[in-house]
Amino acid sequence: MACALSQRSGSRRAAWIVVIAATAIIALIRVAVPDVAVLDLLITLVVLKSVAAGVILGCAVAASWDRTAARNGVLLGVIAGYLSARAFGTGAGRMSTSAVGEPAWLLLAATAVLAVACAISAQSGFRIRRPDAGEIRVALIAVIALAIGHRILGSIVDRQEFASKGTAWVVMTVCAAAALALTAIAARQLGEQSGAGGKFLWAATALAAASAPTLMLVNGGQWASLESPWVVVLASGVAVALGLRLSKRIPVIAAVVVLAAVPLSELLPFTTAHGAVSIVVKIAALGFGGAALLGALAPASLVDATLGLAIPFAAMTFTSIAVLAYQLSWPPVRLNFAFVESATSTTTIPGDYVNAQTIGTALLFVAIIAVCGAAIRRVPHNSNSAESGVSDAH
Repeated sequence: MACALSQRSGSRRAAWIVVIAATAIIALIRVAVPDVAVLDLLITLVVLKSVAAGVILGCAVAASWDRTAARNGVLLGVIAGYLSARAFGTGAGRMSTSAVGEPAWLLLAATAVLAVACAISAQSGFRIRRPDAGEIRVALIAVIALAIGHRILGSIVDRQEFASKGTAWVVMTVCAAAALALTAIAARQLGEQSGAGGKFLWAATALAAASAPTLMLVNGGQWASLESPWVVVLASGVAVALGLRLSKRIPVIAAVVVLAAVPLSELLPFTTAHGAVSIVVKIAALGFGGAALLGALAPASLVDATLGLAIPFAAMTFTSIAVLAYQLSWPPVRLNFAFVESATSTTTIPGDYVNAQTIGTALLFVAIIAVCGAAIRRVPHNSNSAESGVSDAH
């Protein structure tokens, strides 16, 4: 909606001013959260923060998408931000508006400074393209359906925590198939309206699925052995920048293979797959593959681009599947009550960590990515791409 309204306004400076205001709102929420003691107020702040984040994304895309360098800057910020945000999660049980923790002050400051610079340098004669009413209608329906669908499917998966392993796997498989079916319906509608929009949606879905197992580990405590979360920011930023730079030279199928290799790495020995360094390497691979894929398939439609970039944040189904699958494969905690006064708990990593559960998890996520890759190759590509959008804008 923010992207569509920015298109109707046509002013790039106004769009950047709105980004500044939305960033200020998130900063105020960041300040207020530690003092929140009422759940209803926290929920209100969560909704307000989500709206502000959506406004930032929509306005930034509207103001930047018609220029190649600016578009790549938006892709860099969104993809690297998505991959590195969980590194800042506290995991200490404090009140928060996000499961991954509050945004870092330095990132908020950088967003505000860049938005101010863009607002000052915006050229009044270079207007945002006017929107197509049908295009906006289809995109809004698609994003609402996908957001609600993923929320429902994710909650269904979450409720299988205490179910039998057989039941849990059936539910995870069915929910993954249902999420892909929703994506197929939405991509078909976007494809009919704007060509490359459907491909971009499938690419974003592939990134969301490929990153779910790794990002779950980052937020689950494996991150603690690294010295600073900024290592992940640096690794993801460099990898995304390199992927965008090479996006027109690398075949799309190669980027899909890179993404599929990340969940397959779970079949390595436990310490090799879950060590701190390996997680950073996997995040870098996700950044490179995701950037190469999204950069190559960037659509001309601004609202389609906004929809696609929002999908990784909204794909709750894949996150819930990753968490449940990890719980199924994790060895049980054994309590030692030999001494009542000093009960201890020990968790041992079995030598056969690569078992039916971990193999099934890797194959399930690879299958999801393969479906996305096949859909990308199947959809015919036309001239209505981001590059043609740039020339149309001029």
